[in-house]
Amino acid sequence: MAEKKAAIISGCDASTLKFFEDMDEVNFKEVQLNDISSDFDCVLVPEAADDDKLDEILREIKIKLLPAAVITFNNDPDYLERILDCGADDVIVLPMPAKLIKHRILSLCSNSAFSEDPVDFRLFDNIAASNTGGGSFIIQENDFANIYRFVLRLLERLDKKAQLLIFKVDSRFKSSFIEPEIIHTFSNVVQTCLRRGDISSLHGRQVFVILIGSDEEGGRIVAKRLIETFYAHCNDDAYDITYEIREINN
Repeated sequence: MAEKKAAIISGCDASTLKFFEDMDEVNFKEVQLNDISSDFDCVLVPEAADDDKLDEILREIKIKLLPAAVITFNNDPDYLERILDCGADDVIVLPMPAKLIKHRILSLCSNSAFSEDPVDFRLFDNIAASNTGGGSFIIQENDFANIYRFVLRLLERLDKKAQLLIFKVDSRFKSSFIEPEIIHTFSNVVQTCLRRGDISSLHGRQVFVILIGSDEEGGRIVAKRLIETFYAHCNDDAYDITYEIREINN
């Protein structure tokens, strides 16, 4: 198995970094947030002094489609749940045996959309079988990483651009509870309104969209149209829909 590369955001002290030294199968590198690239398989984030800073860091990592875990010495259940609510894929509570740390890191790396593992093309048969109508192709959450990698390879051969849109549904009230039907309603709007060649996938409160052959301006026009269409169908001002956009390239 190829050695995995894990980025550690600068900010850990020497005693914390010692937990990640001399570990076979995983190469750890301390980097600045702006230096994270698709060469890494996952990102480790030192716990922040405030949730807003941690939320911002994790959001930047998610834009790069890399899985992230937060490193902490605090094992309070409420605190750990709050970290997960900020968008972390895992929490590594130290001290932890080196063998268990490696197991957790390797599991985290397997979620990377940029994994070098071979693409399982059998999933395309399932996609074709379940997408016989109009609108975008609907991709299951656990298949999205493979499809993303397939699009990357496709763009290497074609002189076209593609945009990734990540929509998020939030409550405008203090309660963070989101009615499941609201998420599914927006997901259905996305699937119905997009072209047949586009791709959509539901991920918890988020909907991922891949627009093949679109530039950034076209992606923002599509995002605005999808949000406006949702509000036209769902007359409920209790929710905000925001999005982030990035060009898919190598």
